[in-house]
Amino acid sequence: MSSCSCGAPVGVFLSRWSSVNKASGCVRSKNSRGLLSANATLCSSRPPLRARRSNRNFSSNGVRDSFVVHAESPVAGWEDGGVSDGTPDDYVFAVLGDLHLDPNNMPIFQEAQSQVLDVFSQKNGLPKTSRLFQVGDLGGYSARPGSQECFDRALDFVDSFGVPRALVLGNHDLEGAEFDTDQENLNAWKATFGQRHYWVVEHGATVCIGLSTVRFRSAKYSCHEVFVDPEQVTWFKNMLAKYSDRNVFVFTHAPPMGSGLKVLQEIHVKNRCAWLNHSEEPSKFIDLVSENPQVKLWFSGHFHLSHNYEDSISVVGGCAFVQVGVIGDDSSRDGFRHSRILKGNSDGYEVHTLDHSTGELRLDLAHNYSSVDPPKPLPLPPREELLCNPEYGFLCAVDDCDLEGEHSQWFPAGLKSLMSVQQNMMIEYDPATRSPLGVVSLCVDDRKIQLVDENGGIVSGCDSDNIEDGEAAVAVELIDANGQKERRLRNEYGGFSQIFQKNKWVARKLKEKQAAAT
Repeated sequence: MSSCSCGAPVGVFLSRWSSVNKASGCVRSKNSRGLLSANATLCSSRPPLRARRSNRNFSSNGVRDSFVVHAESPVAGWEDGGVSDGTPDDYVFAVLGDLHLDPNNMPIFQEAQSQVLDVFSQKNGLPKTSRLFQVGDLGGYSARPGSQECFDRALDFVDSFGVPRALVLGNHDLEGAEFDTDQENLNAWKATFGQRHYWVVEHGATVCIGLSTVRFRSAKYSCHEVFVDPEQVTWFKNMLAKYSDRNVFVFTHAPPMGSGLKVLQEIHVKNRCAWLNHSEEPSKFIDLVSENPQVKLWFSGHFHLSHNYEDSISVVGGCAFVQVGVIGDDSSRDGFRHSRILKGNSDGYEVHTLDHSTGELRLDLAHNYSSVDPPKPLPLPPREELLCNPEYGFLCAVDDCDLEGEHSQWFPAGLKSLMSVQQNMMIEYDPATRSPLGVVSLCVDDRKIQLVDENGGIVSGCDSDNIEDGEAAVAVELIDANGQKERRLRNEYGGFSQIFQKNKWVARKLKEKQAAAT
């Protein structure tokens, strides 16, 4: 396989992009593990291998007990102002990732619950300081996810913690087969949990904000894309403006593009469902983080990965993006079962891993707000850290990875596209945020790769000091030894990645309609 033989390592190209394109405005900080967060693992390390309305303890406005989340009952109105819970400034929050509750395996979840409650009880016995947050995907894959039955089971589980809670929706929460539209599915979720799908919670000097996906059946491409609609984005901006002098924590199912968290190429990147709004202006959220330094923590799940990777926490500017693992053994992609415990007050915070296999806590990040330095994740214990294979590219490499070696073949194609061959796939990155956008080709093999302009001439953008020269490329060509050519044209977004997964819900309904007609 041949590629552009660039005279400088890819880091030089990225620095050139930074000087040309400052759209993201993000500054990535060096963490204590010796890697720049800009070089965080953004690709897969290929780990081994998926309506009842509650009437319990709700106040007249649909909020569980005295919970402080802005929430609405199915008919209640909504106000955008913040509500203080009036509790002490110290807090202990549990953040649960994708639950995928399996009715045939509930003991494992009940054990995890006991472990969380043990942590709560260690906080001087002050239950008023304990809160539960959950970042979506409630039902097991074989347990009718997104159905009313699934919601009822999840309600029983989260309410049995006995502490105030707030949830956001994940992609699987909107795939209930008994609902014809996304709105019907969303309404059932809201009615069951007695809360709105986006919310703000004030807790002393801390403000927690939750945002949810709202489309599955109506998704343009993959129904598993986590999409935050314009209504929520506008509201989010307003809340950030309102709480500019507070410490803000954000909770979403998927992370923003540019967060630097580990992502799976073969699943989420290929299907364009890795990031929030992956197929529609995905950089808007990291831009908001850059513009709002009060955003200190951002929690997300979606990937079913543990906390044992160097980039399970990634720091961008002053914000730490935190991956949240899973409880269920059938859901874990790497065999580890983790949740997050967040402890803090007006002075700072601590982010811990709760290992459900042992019940032990591990401190992963501690930060004082008065510090002039950005947060620095603590080194992982060597016996627990899962390392990435350097052949998957420099963004997934250890410190001594040779950026100019055979595993660092890069194809700059202008300001919007940087491509690399990793795991025998051609991956496209967004240069501004250094994040994988999609897959150009699933199988490169030993084919020659070249970028060509509209006249068929080979574009040598990587040989030029002017990185914008790559803009002349209109296609990527992969040519085998027999001269057979695979040609990828620029897409509507200005890159070359392809759509490998269209909306499966739509396809299934079409198939059912066709079957009924025969």
